[in-house]
Amino acid sequence: MNKDVFKFPCDYPIKVFGLNQPNLIDTVSTIVERYVGKLHSNQITLKKSSKGKYVSVTIRIIATSRKQLDSINEDLQNCPLVSYLL
Repeated sequence: MNKDVFKFPCDYPIKVFGLNQPNLIDTVSTIVERYVGKLHSNQITLKKSSKGKYVSVTIRIIATSRKQLDSINEDLQNCPLVSYLL
């Protein structure tokens, strides 16, 4: 029985929170690009916290498998610049 809640391929948002540092976006993008190929700027949305200390980065991808998503999530969780991952 397939327990996956997603029907692949599917549109999938990756949401990352971290300190507002210049290299956060590039680092997160590089990690995601390892698994999905080159990202286009319209796939990336940024939102700064009210005081500007933190930033949330949302990257919309076309996910192709559970393994792909698990690999992306694991690499992002191991990134020291990432505080939270949704």
